[in-house]
Amino acid sequence: MNPVFKIIAVWVVAVGAAVSVNSQELSSDQTTPAAVVAQQTTTPPDYVFPTHKERFDRYVKSTVGPFRLAWTAASAGIAQWRDHPEEWEQGMKGYGKRYASSFGQNAIQQTVTYGLDEAFHLDTGFEKSKSEGFWPRAKDALVQQVTSRTRSGKRVVAVPRFAGIYTGAIVARETWYPDRYSYKDGLRSGTTNLLTGFGINLVREFVFSW
Repeated sequence: MNPVFKIIAVWVVAVGAAVSVNSQELSSDQTTPAAVVAQQTTTPPDYVFPTHKERFDRYVKSTVGPFRLAWTAASAGIAQWRDHPEEWEQGMKGYGKRYASSFGQNAIQQTVTYGLDEAFHLDTGFEKSKSEGFWPRAKDALVQQVTSRTRSGKRVVAVPRFAGIYTGAIVARETWYPDRYSYKDGLRSGTTNLLTGFGINLVREFVFSW
């Protein structure tokens, strides 16, 4: 399959899923008064949907913020140590390629996630748990990796995050990576990034947040 068609296919699936999520939210808003009252009683009372500015600031921080740049540098260093991909060789030139690659992949990931969040009015950001106790807090941190919130606070599958992670990884492998790489390598990389996110969320919950 042509690489362009593969990328388009990812976008179609992501948009289709997001439309489904958005339609479900709209239909839930067009219920009877009694149903609305029942829904309000189950809406998290301490949840406030972030403003456009807050979501944009989060996007910028996730793309070029201090922690993200440090994480990109560390990721490029690990790839340099592993000599991956070996075609990029060693030295500062090789490290520069790996850093630019990691930065570019994340920029695509964050842009897709932010764009779908804005388009379908979802909140895919991380928020420290308001629960008490280790396990309740850990559960809240982990579930945020695979869910987004609607304006009402309802949790739904995190389509923007899945789309962002896999689009970034696939585009990187189908464009600037050596020719031997394909979308299959992108899928594997995306899955690794998704799983890594669980650990990052635990660090943000229990160690320090950013």
